[in-house]
Amino acid sequence: MHYKIQGAIRRNKNRFIIFFVLWLFMAIVLIAPMAYAQKQATIDGVFNFGQFITELGTTFSNFGEVLRNI
Repeated sequence: MHYKIQGAIRRNKNRFIIFFVLWLFMAIVLIAPMAYAQKQATIDGVFNFGQFITELGTTFSNFGEVLRNI
């Protein structure tokens, strides 16, 4: 049974690498700005949704400026 698992991993190695790279990209581009915006929008344990949306927009626009400068 162990040889079947090894064969499946060997056959799908490229897919695993592509999945990992895409997962890392999504974590950096999508999740990190949302976490930052949530942290900035929470003051004394109270979440401000309007501030969250403002911070999220600012974060994504700043990220776009970084990409344009590369």
